[in-house]
Amino acid sequence: MYQFEHELQRERKIYKAYVILFIVSALFNVISFFVEGNILRGVVTLLFSPIILHYGLRKKLWAELFIKFTVWLHIVFVLVLILTITIQIVRT
Repeated sequence: MYQFEHELQRERKIYKAYVILFIVSALFNVISFFVEGNILRGVVTLLFSPIILHYGLRKKLWAELFIKFTVWLHIVFVLVLILTITIQIVRT
């Protein structure tokens, strides 16, 4: 099926947003692992994230799925964190 140019541009913009959010979440993970003193997990994340990003920018399907999954997982974690904090505030 053919796509119009504006549809392709929209898909590219959405994917670029996923990539940017993946970079932010990877940096957050690396910093949080190093702050917690978990050096090994921080180094593994620091080595693993650029590899996934490299293949994601080359449009490999498995890397695209991993990037989207990681971004959505972090979004769910943030929503759960916000919900937990609001419940604790309401209880006090």
